[in-house]
Amino acid sequence: MDIMDLASKAIKKVSSSYGKKIQKTVIKQDITRNSAVIINGEKYSLGFSRDEIMPDLSSGKTYYIAGHGSGHKMEDVKTPVYIHAVWIDCGKNEGILWLSADIIGLTNTEVNIIRNRISSSKIIKGLKSVNFSCTHSHSGIDTVGYWGKPFLSIPSNGKAPDYMEMLFEKAKKVSEEAYLNKKEGRLFSGRAAVPGGLFTKRKFSDKHEILTRLRFVPDDGSDETWLINVGAHPNTLGGNNRSLSGEYPYFMRNEIKERTGANVLFGIGALGGMDAAKLDDNDLWNAVYLQGKMFAQAAIDIEDERELDPEIKFIKRSFYLPVDNNVLAFLAILGTMSFTPFPDKTSETGLSTKTEMTYMTLGDQKLLFLPGESFVSTVYGGYSDAETSATGEGEEINARPLAEIAGDPEIIVYGITNDMTGYCVDKNNFILNPTQPYLNTANDRFNDRHYHETNSMGPRTQEVIAKTFKEVVEDFK
Repeated sequence: MDIMDLASKAIKKVSSSYGKKIQKTVIKQDITRNSAVIINGEKYSLGFSRDEIMPDLSSGKTYYIAGHGSGHKMEDVKTPVYIHAVWIDCGKNEGILWLSADIIGLTNTEVNIIRNRISSSKIIKGLKSVNFSCTHSHSGIDTVGYWGKPFLSIPSNGKAPDYMEMLFEKAKKVSEEAYLNKKEGRLFSGRAAVPGGLFTKRKFSDKHEILTRLRFVPDDGSDETWLINVGAHPNTLGGNNRSLSGEYPYFMRNEIKERTGANVLFGIGALGGMDAAKLDDNDLWNAVYLQGKMFAQAAIDIEDERELDPEIKFIKRSFYLPVDNNVLAFLAILGTMSFTPFPDKTSETGLSTKTEMTYMTLGDQKLLFLPGESFVSTVYGGYSDAETSATGEGEEINARPLAEIAGDPEIIVYGITNDMTGYCVDKNNFILNPTQPYLNTANDRFNDRHYHETNSMGPRTQEVIAKTFKEVVEDFK
């Protein structure tokens, strides 16, 4: 037994002991099955705003780059990074806010801090919902805590309090500005294939190389606002990068703005195991630039659109996710990441986390805001069969794909929205290291490496998400 085996056993013991304590001291409240909120009117009204979320470069403080190995101190800046906000209503006194930032993600704890700041605004009236998406840039500042200086391979909290406070206040600022900037207009939905635009080392039957665009056209002829979604990690600069940047979303937004005048809010799709295609192997920064141009071109070229009727309908539903991952539980116990523990007698750690999803329609366009990083197959289908799956088990052990539950193969999914809960992997492709589960990677029967499971809450994540979404769809009707 090597030292990592011993470390794994110790981490599991600590997590299990803590779980037993929580089961004795914390009461798990039932989740209310709430009904849908409906906002409708004569026409859409939308406002947009953005602002920089740059660290204080003159302070001499240490900021950590998130997304790859821990302890990567930021050394310089390649591009500024931003937070964006849109306000959407239907011409009356009720509406929603949708934010997105060039960060790796936020836990639900931090999202709720932002919601509370926005709710305290004396400017915004009639606010019914706040959703916070992320571009998931792997060259952004650590806003989760997972990427601080490691000790024996265990990362410490890499969040900088001054940066987090600035992010919270900027979220409120751009929300107020978006509300004040609202104009009446029309909203359209369109989509485009991006063949060859995505890359994966996992064996997906369909990479879902689709970009979607919600396009708002103001009646007064001023700049349009586009809400864009694609399922591709912005992580091309890799683990050797120490520079702050927004990666390809930065160049995509700039290209669209320069060529069309449109403002852009971008949020990531179902991106588990999925990267943007590396378009230049010799120059990674050029590859990032080319990725931005590629996705911008796809968005600009969309012609087949449909207009959406002015109605917003949504359900925000909380749910408990069992935490089988003893390493993530251990990090949460240490305070590396924000975490409110709840008991769960079915999980390996005895713990669960409370998270949320939001199901929404804008006109007849269905959208689903999910925590974490969902694999394409868990959303749009295309499961491995028994002959090709990592476990040798058939697709029947997997939960129904979310698009099938929604009854719409063109549902738009925004991942890492309102919470960062790790990967959602299809169960018959879920493989763990036999002696160091969640601490180290494993190879399957085809000798393919399985990394994503180490950053998943566990093999039942998809099952719980699918069950919750099925109830939401039923209540939505």
